[in-house]
Formats: sequence, structure tokens, C-alpha cells
Amino acid sequence: MYLSYETLQKIRNLVVDLDGVVYLLNTPIPENVEFLYRARLRGFRIAFLTNNTFLSREGYVAKLKNMGVEARVEEIFSSAFVTAGYLQRERPGARVYAIGERGLKEELRRAGLQVLSRFSPKGVDFVVVGLDRCLTFQKMKIALDFLLKGAQLVGTNPDPTYPTENGVIPGAGAILASLERASGCNAWVIGKPSPNILLFVLDALGFRPEETAVIGDRIDTDVLLGKNCGVSTILVLTGVTRREEVLASSIKPDIVVETLQELRGVLDL
Repeated sequence: MYLSYETLQKIRNLVVDLDGVVYLLNTPIPENVEFLYRARLRGFRIAFLTNNTFLSREGYVAKLKNMGVEARVEEIFSSAFVTAGYLQRERPGARVYAIGERGLKEELRRAGLQVLSRFSPKGVDFVVVGLDRCLTFQKMKIALDFLLKGAQLVGTNPDPTYPTENGVIPGAGAILASLERASGCNAWVIGKPSPNILLFVLDALGFRPEETAVIGDRIDTDVLLGKNCGVSTILVLTGVTRREEVLASSIKPDIVVETLQELRGVLDL
């Protein structure tokens, strides 16, 4: 599953997942943080691409800084940020009902969208779903009412679970699936593994696909994303995916490592 030496030597850009790669909720993964530090020193360009919608881009910069990871706002790409950008281009100033946390709502408002906090007889254009650790039945009911009145269902990401220091919890995909089932609507999903989100990153930063590798902890999102876009894929086993799952999967990463420290020799760090 290893890439050829010639292919490895071309890699200069790393698109790195956050949850399960850099940290587990609020606990940094030291080996992976050290690798990113060394990669920066050797001139690798790094972008951070997360399906998580908890924080704004500025919030992620601050969180990473507290963990000893250098990052600039323009290097952070969350599914909340990309979703907000797509919706604003699709329908400027649209009315939106969002199930999600502060970061998602901040990015939607910053893009010029109108974010409603309760039901309105006027309806909304989009119901946007991210992970919400304060999800209530009332929020689900309001979202369903809007969907039955014609709103389009949008998922920031399809992740069924989310990794934490104490095991996995239900992810945004679990909430999204519930609303799809209840409403009969098929969601438009923006985040990984949709190629739209990675193409957005490559275009924004000028990364050439043949010089780029995606690093993540999930086969069904991170690795599949790379495969969908023709870039190299590196799976690290510090998050959700276990080695036996890799062996059983039809989606094969180009490289599998226990921690990112194993890449130091591979990438001459």
C-alpha cells in the first residue's frame, strides 16, 4: 500500500484532518503534533481540513496554538466555513435554520446568511446540519417543519461518529440521517468525502494534486476524499479507524501508520 519513492518525493503539501489526527477533542496527540512541527521546518505547506463544525476558523487557530501547533486562519478549512461559502454563492442572503454549535452559526452569519433560531411561518431556504452536542427534540421538530415546507436539507458532513478521549459519540451524520428519514429528503452534503471540499482547498491555496497528500483517521471520509480527487492518502490509526478495518475495507489508503512519526523516514523529515 506504500507509494513509490518517486511519488513520495513529489509531496510538498499536506491536507491534515484535526479530530483523531492532531487531537482527540481537547487532548493533543503528541507524536502527530511533533511530526507537523518538523514538517513545517522542512518547508511542507500544511492545510487543516476538518468536518467538525464546533468552532470558527479563528477558534481552530486558537485551539491549535494552545496545543503547540502553528496555523494561520487562511490554512483552516472547516466544513462549516466551506458550507457557508457554497450556500452564499448558491443563494446570497438566504434564510437558514442550523442544527449545530457556535462555530457553524458564526460561519453562516459571516457569509451573509440569515440564521434563524426558531420556527418562522415564512420558512427558510436551507436546513443546515452539523454536530450538536446540545441537540433537543424541539430542534429536530423545527428542522423537520421547515423541510416539510420546502427547505433544502444540507449536511456539513456525513460522519456517523466523532472521536473523543473517552470513546466515540454520535456525529453530525447521525443527526442528518434522522432528518432524511423523517422528511424523505436527500441531503446535499458538502464535507468530506465530497470532492467539493478538497477542490475548494486546492484552489484556495494553489496546491497541485500530484504534490498533495491527505492525512486522516477515517477510511470513509479522509481516504475516500483523496481517492475521489486523485491525491495521495495517508491513514493514521490514532483516531476512529482500526487496522483490522483497513484490511477489511475495499477503500485502500496509500500509506497506513500507527502515528505520524512513522512518516518522518518516509518523507525525509
